[in-house]
Amino acid sequence: MGNLHRILHISILAAIFSLLLASIGTTTEQVLYSYDSVYHHIRVTQEGDIRALRFDNYTSQSKMDINNPLEGHFGYVGLMFESFVFNPEIQSVLMFGLGGGSTQKLFHYYQPDLNILTVELDSAVVDVAGEYFLYDREQLPVEVDDARTWMRRNSNKYDLIIQDTYSSNAYGTFIPFHLATLEYFRLVASHLDDGGVFAINVIGTVYGGEPNRVITSVYKTMREVFPQLFMFAARDVQNVVIVATQDEERMNMQDIQTIQSALIRDRRTEFPQDFQTGAFTFYDTAPSGLSDATILTDDFAPTDNLLR
Repeated sequence: MGNLHRILHISILAAIFSLLLASIGTTTEQVLYSYDSVYHHIRVTQEGDIRALRFDNYTSQSKMDINNPLEGHFGYVGLMFESFVFNPEIQSVLMFGLGGGSTQKLFHYYQPDLNILTVELDSAVVDVAGEYFLYDREQLPVEVDDARTWMRRNSNKYDLIIQDTYSSNAYGTFIPFHLATLEYFRLVASHLDDGGVFAINVIGTVYGGEPNRVITSVYKTMREVFPQLFMFAARDVQNVVIVATQDEERMNMQDIQTIQSALIRDRRTEFPQDFQTGAFTFYDTAPSGLSDATILTDDFAPTDNLLR
């Protein structure tokens, strides 16, 4: 009888443990796709309803809710709509970097009349975006090329240029060095129409602790080219969108809030919810540590080393 009691006791404990695991609802990440392209080790993973695109060191480059392809993305994507505050009449958009196409899909959904062209370096990324992230290349064309090479070959100008380009190494994720230099930003400016706006996603934080050397260096370099820079930080991830304009007069926080409120009031259906709710932090001053930051040039632009 003693052995029987012990067996029953173990069985009961095992049953309780199984019920606890079920109640917790643990999920595991599934790998849906893995491939080594010329530029990246690409993985597509899924955990629950969220599908993610990962490069190299498995840092997420893009996310999507499979039940609603317009949701689940990183918060900084909505910050790109702040560009309309500085030019409400944007009609043409050039985007560097595709990932899973979150920004492209969101802009097309809310602003279907926009003329959007994307330049993506890696053809494998374009294929993955279509296969796993519901990206429609017929609606949103993509040209496979390096952003800088593409600009040298084309003379078209745009109302808005968006940059979201990243590589990875053992230290983290960084902007490719040749897409963060003084010469590069001058090339970007030459492809902006009158009143054109440039928005770039930079991973990092603006204040708190040690100055972020990537943000301060990119900011200081851009300031050599663009008269006005504005920073919008996402609240859910460590991403800062720097918006650059060619205006001589600077807008303050009240000006920005006034224009944004008018856009929401008059054109509510043309902007996502996170734009309307103001789910971001706006910085009206330069990032801390700017005096010690490096101006990046084609001769010296160690964007990966700035992570250390």
